[in-house]
Amino acid sequence: MAQQIGSLLAVLSAFVLSSNAVKCPGTATYTLSWKADWTQANHPNTALPSNAHFSPLIGCSHSTDYIMWRRGQKASAGVKLVAERGQTGTLRSEIESQISDGKAWQLILPRSGLGAVGELNNIQVNVTSNFSRVSLISMLAPSPDWFVGIDSHDLCDNGQWRETWNVTMLPPYDSGTDSGQQFINNNLPTQPAVDIFRINHTMEGVFKAQNPIPSLGEFRFKGLNLPVIQMNHSDGSASTVMYKPTTSPNDSASKDSVGLFLFSSTTFVLAWLY
Repeated sequence: MAQQIGSLLAVLSAFVLSSNAVKCPGTATYTLSWKADWTQANHPNTALPSNAHFSPLIGCSHSTDYIMWRRGQKASAGVKLVAERGQTGTLRSEIESQISDGKAWQLILPRSGLGAVGELNNIQVNVTSNFSRVSLISMLAPSPDWFVGIDSHDLCDNGQWRETWNVTMLPPYDSGTDSGQQFINNNLPTQPAVDIFRINHTMEGVFKAQNPIPSLGEFRFKGLNLPVIQMNHSDGSASTVMYKPTTSPNDSASKDSVGLFLFSSTTFVLAWLY
């Protein structure tokens, strides 16, 4: 009996683990809002540059087969040029190549940067069941090779599209390609280049301070049209329907469904065993 119960629990555990990899249905549309919040508070011991700004945002929706940039890995030529000069052309070509290879879906390029403080709204983001992740990058300018961004944020959660997702912590990153420590420096190429790393308040340079670096802004994703699977209980068939989110961003319906399934299944099997 104990062996049977153990086998049951193993099967149910496997179900829970596999449910985390369930793909979301159809093609979902989000609106992205980008807020910049670069102030003296980010580096209290160094003055804010007079022309402080963020370069035009660039990114894409993609699959797990593509990494646009990642902490602990080398920057591509395109990421290097965004981080050092705010130029998006090379990274755009890299993304378009990934789209042709079936590893990315949509190029995200709103063609507008932001001042040190500001907001850009209504950036459309499209994701699909196979391309549910989003990566973004913008240069912190002027700087040697510093940027903000997100790496492979997944808008699909356990088979359901997230209704909202707010990325409220945007720290500065160093692309590992220039060794300058001030906002304005002569070019000091890092030879050889090092891995991308997150800048923190203990490092030498303009961000050195007693306290952690506050966020330089945020990204806010809001679902506009999100496909969901609708079951027909009369014949067991399923269809995909579109809906506009109305529930709380903390809604946990999918997790509750899994929990209910586990409870019901366990109760049924234990009753059968006894």
